[in-house]
Amino acid sequence: MPPARHVLLVDDHAEVRAVLVRLFTRLYSAATLGAASNGAEALSLVAQHQPDLIITDYHMPIMSGLELVHTLRAQGMTMPIVVLSSDESIVEAILAAGATVFLPKPIRIRALRNLLCTLLPSDAETQAVGE
Repeated sequence: MPPARHVLLVDDHAEVRAVLVRLFTRLYSAATLGAASNGAEALSLVAQHQPDLIITDYHMPIMSGLELVHTLRAQGMTMPIVVLSSDESIVEAILAAGATVFLPKPIRIRALRNLLCTLLPSDAETQAVGE
């Protein structure tokens, strides 16, 4: 049995967080989920839980997704970080900061599911759902 995963979902819109929570609950039933509404909250949760994956919005109050990526990479964190945004002009900057991948909003569920199968490949349930 693969180890339980911990995924941190960061978005200032509660509706987006709810969609991501539903998706992860379906695909990773054994995963624990953390949720934050900005990068500063996310940093606190990362320190407590050391997530296996972070999915974050780019535009957020208090601390943006870009600042979050910069800070985590400066701290030596190596977990995959997926950045979501409707502003595709930020792709170069976000990847240069150390994000693993950029996904445009609105989120395409199939693209996200396929990406998750790659980023968290040992979860047999997700691999089966993705087939």
